[in-house]
Amino acid sequence: MKTDSTVANGSTFLVTDEDGVPTRSHDGFYHRDTRHLDQYRLAASGRTLEPLELVDVRPAERLVHLATPLERGARAVQLSRRQFVTEGLYEAVSVTNLTHDPRTETLELSLGSRFDDLFEVRGFDGNALRDRDIDVETRETGVTFGYDPDDVDFDASVSVTTSHDVEVSVDVADDRVDATLSVALELDSQESQQFFVAVTTGGAVSDPEAAVEEARQEVREREREWNDATTLDDVPEGWESVLEESRENLLELRLDTDHGPMLAAGMPWFATAFGRDSLIAAYQSLGLSTDLAKGTCRYLAAHQADEEDEFRDAEPGKILHEVRYGELAARGEVPHSPYYGTVDATALFVVLVHETWKRTGDDGFVDEMYSHVERALDWLDEYGDCDGDGFLEYPTDGGDGSLTHQAWKDSGDGIMHPNGSHPDGPLAVAEVQGYAYDAKHRAADLARHAGDEGRAAELEREAADLKQAFDEAFWLPEENCYAVALDGEKEQVASVTTNAGHCLWSGIVPEERADALVDRLVADDMFTGWGIRTLAASHDVYNPQSYHLGSVWPHDNSLVVLGMARYGRVDAARKVAEGLVAAAEKRGNDRLPELFAGFAREETEVPVSYGEACEPQAWAAAAPLAFLQAVAGSVAEVPDEPDSRDAPTPSS
Repeated sequence: MKTDSTVANGSTFLVTDEDGVPTRSHDGFYHRDTRHLDQYRLAASGRTLEPLELVDVRPAERLVHLATPLERGARAVQLSRRQFVTEGLYEAVSVTNLTHDPRTETLELSLGSRFDDLFEVRGFDGNALRDRDIDVETRETGVTFGYDPDDVDFDASVSVTTSHDVEVSVDVADDRVDATLSVALELDSQESQQFFVAVTTGGAVSDPEAAVEEARQEVREREREWNDATTLDDVPEGWESVLEESRENLLELRLDTDHGPMLAAGMPWFATAFGRDSLIAAYQSLGLSTDLAKGTCRYLAAHQADEEDEFRDAEPGKILHEVRYGELAARGEVPHSPYYGTVDATALFVVLVHETWKRTGDDGFVDEMYSHVERALDWLDEYGDCDGDGFLEYPTDGGDGSLTHQAWKDSGDGIMHPNGSHPDGPLAVAEVQGYAYDAKHRAADLARHAGDEGRAAELEREAADLKQAFDEAFWLPEENCYAVALDGEKEQVASVTTNAGHCLWSGIVPEERADALVDRLVADDMFTGWGIRTLAASHDVYNPQSYHLGSVWPHDNSLVVLGMARYGRVDAARKVAEGLVAAAEKRGNDRLPELFAGFAREETEVPVSYGEACEPQAWAAAAPLAFLQAVAGSVAEVPDEPDSRDAPTPSS
């Protein structure tokens, strides 16, 4: 969120307010979906330290300057906290006596935990958890909190170790534990001393100062390797700072898995592997790195569903939606172990496998993935098309923890009629049919590579049939747009939305409709000047401060922009891309958030925040990279030949 300051390394992060101070209910130190510390605050001799400046030095490193309050126009003590995140949190605290007199300053590090599951922090109240029994172990240099329930295969611990002997006070009450570590520093006139802290989840360290230095080196080497492996070419003038911010954000979100690197979806709520989000972000980033795409495909292939599981919405061949490692997933209170409730990730998986192969020429990679592609295609036909009409649908009952909507607009009211009524499902959403078309068209190329000409021809026929059926069923002639969905009765949900723009990206739109559709998407009730609204402002249900009914989503726009360029409408693609780059700059941090409000640019002068938007978020951070692909001419104008796209040579 815009008011967050997050120092992150994949699924491990510290989130505070924008001054670097933990003041909000969701602040704390998180690791793999568990908040290990909900209190982590430094004071000096009983005085609250005032934040002065915060510097995001590089991905996984920040510097926070604080000081004691002003007394007679001057401050007595200043502290600088240089923080690093790897698998733990490490910091070097510099304490400076600003006065000309010796003084004793007692640092007090307040800690607290109940090992909240991230879903609990977000307000999930359906679990059957009881009070947590948290163990406490104190040492001369710190404390360890441990939680190991005997009725489930889950445990968590956090150790806080300092470079000085400390006085430890502990308070255990209800289902949480709090502690304060106190150390008295003798400071000569204008003297500075350093104090090192290591917060670890795998046991206490023996030498915090050495651990901090190791974390410093790891963070900086990680950045150096990333910068060496990724380059940005043909950058339009004025885009440099936005694209550099994107590159840094993607490193913050990079998960280094056993299957290779991939992107976590976003901070603070989605610091884990996703299906749709990670696939789209990897596609957007192909001009920067193909390693992310390969790692994403390999990870998702390794977790491809093998059997039916109604609670987790799993079916053979399906690609996951989201995986979690917290206590609620371990207990089965939430279905995220993993959860497969997505209608589009399976087709997008095929798209990314093919696009990665075409850009790299890595036959070994596609041979490795081919059996998983075949299983994904089987899912599209056997499970995705639940009624045999040729379209992919999803149920909207939302039972047993399932999402009501399982396409990218997955909020409870993500798909609505123009008048604000909710359609009855199952729903066939427009862009999902485009993804399925693209997947089958690309899979034909993969089958041909595998020597199966018969399978290739079959897939091409299926793709052509789907393209024709889609146009006949979804086109709204009075709007020059495609309906957002068909309801359970095969009636159109006639809302004008960005979903139709994704169909340009996938190539399912007939050439003769493309110009009219592009013009509709940049009409005044859709294009704000900053970006394209998710839903037309001319509809009764429009709300510029809603999640999916009139807000602007950068990733959504990026796929529309790629689609515009694919059909030769680089004029419109550039118009939208430049609006969003300007939005990132106007926000003051060169960063695009998950979404922002859909107010017109001329009315607001700045893109107005949507308060709960995550940032950094992978597919928002990668959106400028997709804009670069579109405006730099790396997307061909031949919608029916994905293998003929003139893709740039990737840097890794």
